[in-house]
Amino acid sequence: MAKRARILVVDDEPAIRELLRLHLQNAGYEVVEAADAVVAAKMVLAKAWRIDLMIVDAYMPYMTGIDFAAALIADTTLPPVPIILITGRVDLAERADVLGVPCLLKPFTADALADTVARTLAAALPAADAALRERSVTSLRA
Repeated sequence: MAKRARILVVDDEPAIRELLRLHLQNAGYEVVEAADAVVAAKMVLAKAWRIDLMIVDAYMPYMTGIDFAAALIADTTLPPVPIILITGRVDLAERADVLGVPCLLKPFTADALADTVARTLAAALPAADAALRERSVTSLRA
């Protein structure tokens, strides 16, 4: 049996997290949750969870999803994990585009969510394989 992709949902609104969790579980994914980017960052840095994809609210207290995504992308010590931002604000969607991160504008349908998740995971597989090969080559050179 193939492993199910594990998705970290990061949103400060419990109702949104629950709705996303239900849709994602119904689509066959395993879901873990964090109430904000600070908690999510601790989870990522602890490396206690294998995370295949993150869905992150772009506008949260403490640290915005945009800043969280930018920090994760910039940190070369972490394995690359694809990120999807969600927001109701067009200006934040434009900032996600600058980062090269897919963004879903609220309100979105369950089908749009499932499609974006599937496309993002599919696109991440070649990138993850390339990153792993590069790290292997680099470690062999050391």
